[in-house]
Amino acid sequence: GNSALRKINELVKRTRAVKVHAFIIHYLRKQLPYTFGRKEKQQKLVGRLDHEFHQCARRYGLPHGDFPNVQEFRRSILEIKDISKFPKLDKSLVREMDRVLSNDIAKLIEKSSVSEFHGP
Repeated sequence: GNSALRKINELVKRTRAVKVHAFIIHYLRKQLPYTFGRKEKQQKLVGRLDHEFHQCARRYGLPHGDFPNVQEFRRSILEIKDISKFPKLDKSLVREMDRVLSNDIAKLIEKSSVSEFHGP
């Protein structure tokens, strides 16, 4: 019953967070120059992360509520020497996450509410 729904909600939150993190890195990576000045550009982007989050949300249609805390994200990303070393965003993986969020989660919720009334 309730604990199943709580677990499902937690799964949804985590999945959406992973998706947003992937898009943030993708968005920041795309703005880095290929050769010189990469470090400086990365520092500039990290310095104005709130602006970058806003732009990223607009560009990819992501809910602002799914974005991480700016300060915490900045702290984490400052430890990364070069964002461009991250693997490219796998669009098919994103589509799969969207499918899970739109189809599979609904089925899980349905199952959990059915088993609540009829027992396991």
